Amino acid sequence: MKYRLSGLAFSVALCVGCEGALVIDTRGGGGGGGGGGPRVTYDAGPGVTLDGGARPWDAGPGAPPGCGLPAEGVCDGDIARWCEGATQLFTNCGALGQTCKIVGGRASCVAADAPGPGPGPTPDPGPGPGPSPTTCAGPEEQQVIDLANGARSSPFRCDELMARVAREHSEDMCRTGRMSHTGSDGSSPFQRMTRAGVSYRTAGENVAWGQSTPASVHQAWMNSSGHRANIMSSSFGRIGVGYSACGGRPYWTQVFAD
Repeated sequence: MKYRLSGLAFSVALCVGCEGALVIDTRGGGGGGGGGGPRVTYDAGPGVTLDGGARPWDAGPGAPPGCGLPAEGVCDGDIARWCEGATQLFTNCGALGQTCKIVGGRASCVAADAPGPGPGPTPDPGPGPGPSPTTCAGPEEQQVIDLANGARSSPFRCDELMARVAREHSEDMCRTGRMSHTGSDGSSPFQRMTRAGVSYRTAGENVAWGQSTPASVHQAWMNSSGHRANIMSSSFGRIGVGYSACGGRPYWTQVFAD
């Protein structure tokens, strides 16, 4: 079943413990948007409140229309100011014992720099560092990628920037106890990808909560038409997966791009 609302297509699909699949297609415009504007598809699933998908400006840089602030927002002393749509929002970082800084292309509240310890004896440097672990996928995340690749004719390539976006969103959902495509700062998946430096023409996101293993979350997504479409889409060649154990009730995120 499909609904058309304000130019956005919504499809109903079943995925217990999953938020709707969300897809954006800028129709050749890249992460910065393009001719005709982006096409956003939101596959909600029954029992999931439709969040309206992403606004047309989500796909590209620059401030939303009517915002009046730069895309990254501004730090007004200890006040972080940014825009969501045409609405200007702010957080008093000082009231939280924090300070405002531009982090990841966004005005954010961060911990104030603490003074470091005084000079002490020079420690023995010891042996040099060993090989660095991969930053693209942990064990659970790699299993999710492997399962997705096993279902496809052409494998995904793990993208480190996208993996960071997915992981941070899963951790954000764990902290807030809320499964959603919308971050606690009001961001859409496409805003999070753009401010992390991910370029794309077409992008999508799947999220889920409560599945205890990579196999169970993969099966839940594959049992939902919208989520399965993201995993199987030949338009996507890159993937990032984020896993947060969250005290035994995991949150999972997949982000996709061409």
